[in-house]
Amino acid sequence: MREINYITFSSIPSPLPSSLQIIKTCESLSKFNYNVTLIKPGTGNKKFSIKKYYGLTQNVNIKEFIYFKKFPKGLEFYLYCFACLFFILKKKKSLTITRNYFVCYLLLLFNQKVILEIHHDTKIEGRITKFILKYLNFFNNNNLINIVAISNAVKNLFINKYKVISKKITVLPSGSSIKINYLAKQNNNKRIKIGYFGSISPSKGINTLIKLSKIDPENDYYIFGGNKQSISRIKIVNTNKNLFINESIPYVVLPKMMLKMDILVLPYSKIIKSAGEVDDISKYTSPLKLFDYLAVGKMIISSDLKVLKEVINSKNAFFVSNYENIYEWKKKISMAKNNKMKISIISKNNFKLSKEFDHLKRVKKYLGKYQYINS
Repeated sequence: MREINYITFSSIPSPLPSSLQIIKTCESLSKFNYNVTLIKPGTGNKKFSIKKYYGLTQNVNIKEFIYFKKFPKGLEFYLYCFACLFFILKKKKSLTITRNYFVCYLLLLFNQKVILEIHHDTKIEGRITKFILKYLNFFNNNNLINIVAISNAVKNLFINKYKVISKKITVLPSGSSIKINYLAKQNNNKRIKIGYFGSISPSKGINTLIKLSKIDPENDYYIFGGNKQSISRIKIVNTNKNLFINESIPYVVLPKMMLKMDILVLPYSKIIKSAGEVDDISKYTSPLKLFDYLAVGKMIISSDLKVLKEVINSKNAFFVSNYENIYEWKKKISMAKNNKMKISIISKNNFKLSKEFDHLKRVKKYLGKYQYINS
């Protein structure tokens, strides 16, 4: 079976973490000589090609249903699902990957081989999907060859809630495709650069960073995320000179900007909202930016979330227990700034740890136990 399809509802290209992980999974599969087709709606930033935006080095086929010009909802959701199904049924033999429960169920009804990737609870699903999950539970179907959970917390949730057989679920945290061959030299200046890359949603800690920059004028704060309009609104009310707010940047230039920072931060709030601000994912998240932070070998300061400690510990980061206490954040930053040796040790630890979480290794585990890689 050399044909693999990946059905997504996400806008690609876009700065959405889900879009990044999906396209990098497709690229990695292609590197193992699979004929990979990404099936997507007609959404995404038309200013960039997918290959250029993400810096792809491997070919990924794109099947775009251009008449779905926005995220499919309501009737369009089901029309898009059936359009994907009919496209796949035209192929003689293939494996399909998806994150969508309804699409997964639909494919299994037609005896298709499927891998389902799960990231959080099912609370936000529609009524039809909730009915299917409750009364037509398909998670133990033989044609569902693997369920990929991004954290142990997600795996345990589905075992307890839906009675999924434990061995059906493979825990695979997110990964990074950033490749660097060196660690950046430490900054010996009195001012240091604190960087954040990602969503500017309040639940991701943007307000904490803004407040922190105001009480810490001795250092510079850089935020990369959001679009031109959202950034402009923030800049109007935040004019302190040590705060630099920028739009999201293409993934291909991300490593260069991260390497310019001295400390990278994960300032999550107690409740973390998913894309669309519709669900709390604080118990289950495996944020892509964490793995990119590791890959560039930088000192990390993070909110003390239990789920993050499935990947990192005190050897990789300073943790802030009171997420929204900006004075505790400032204290941790000062501790790091005044201890160059500690920064050096953590940087080396993170650079080494990142090698366990690249996309190629993740894909091997995605398919490995079913021996698709070497088939």
